[in-house]
Amino acid sequence: MPEFMLIMRGERAQDPSPQEMQQRMQEYMAWMHQMTAEGRLKAGQPLEPRGAWLTDADTVITDGPFLEAREIIGGYVILAARDLDEAVALAQGCPLLQHCEIYVRPVLDVPT
Repeated sequence: MPEFMLIMRGERAQDPSPQEMQQRMQEYMAWMHQMTAEGRLKAGQPLEPRGAWLTDADTVITDGPFLEAREIIGGYVILAARDLDEAVALAQGCPLLQHCEIYVRPVLDVPT
């Protein structure tokens, strides 16, 4: 079955309370468990907010703030789905969609 990467980007509501963050994580983990139970989840992790940004071979920017909150990629999930339409439908069920944008991209199967 083809794989699709869901890229979580941005934050619509800044600075959620600890209770709101805990609720979000519980809802997200329930969705992740559902994807696992259905045999769809292949990988997925949150990303640290720090890193490096390369604009060319000679320009590396580290230790932000170099991106606005709406531009930060917060994590990714790789799911198996029949096609892009099904992958989009699965992404629409992700509770994080209430708080961020989700890009859905097919993972190209490159022979090695």
